[in-house]
Amino acid sequence: MSHSSTPAAAPRARRLTRPRWRDPRLLIGAVLVLVSLVATTTLVRAVAETTRVWAAAENLVPGGELTADSFVPIEVKLPASEGEYISADSHIEPGTTVRAVVGAGELIPVSSLVALSDMSGRVVSVDVSSALPAAVASGSRVDVWATDARAAEVEAPDAILEGVDVLSVDRGGGDFTSPGAARIEVYVPDGRIGEVVRALATGHHISVVVVPDGRSADGADAEPTEVAP
Repeated sequence: MSHSSTPAAAPRARRLTRPRWRDPRLLIGAVLVLVSLVATTTLVRAVAETTRVWAAAENLVPGGELTADSFVPIEVKLPASEGEYISADSHIEPGTTVRAVVGAGELIPVSSLVALSDMSGRVVSVDVSSALPAAVASGSRVDVWATDARAAEVEAPDAILEGVDVLSVDRGGGDFTSPGAARIEVYVPDGRIGEVVRALATGHHISVVVVPDGRSADGADAEPTEVAP
């Protein structure tokens, strides 16, 4: 008995179909790519965006009038507090000073500016009788002590000024009467001016003591600012 074999039919090849633009999977993929591109572009732009503001070119001290040389423009990243600092496009009016010391290199807050006419104090020149500490410079904070040099016995000194800001320092180079003496300009509140002038007029021995406050004379210890490269 013979068996005849019939060859198996070959499988039919499946035809590839072109993807349709209305295919939901294709549309979802395109949307995801677009969203990713927009998010990346926005992030890069936000990171690279900087603001041009004024920084102190030197230590700025209450009572000292600000000039064009008091500022330097710098580019910084201020994403959240841009309005708190003075834009480099702003004009500083003549007769303006600061309420508190702004160290060299620090950004200048808008709230720190005040008209000299609105300040309740005066700048006073003080001749220092003894050697001035090397740390004293513009922007330093000092106490000023006075001892009555006319007394037969040395009396306890009086603190005629405490925690005042130094505007300028003149170490004299031998121009003053006492060896090592110097002259400083300090901002004195109205209520203390009479006492200071009286001590100077009556020949009191004047000494200066530096108040440590974490701020160096050149502003090197100021809070760091993120400056754009």
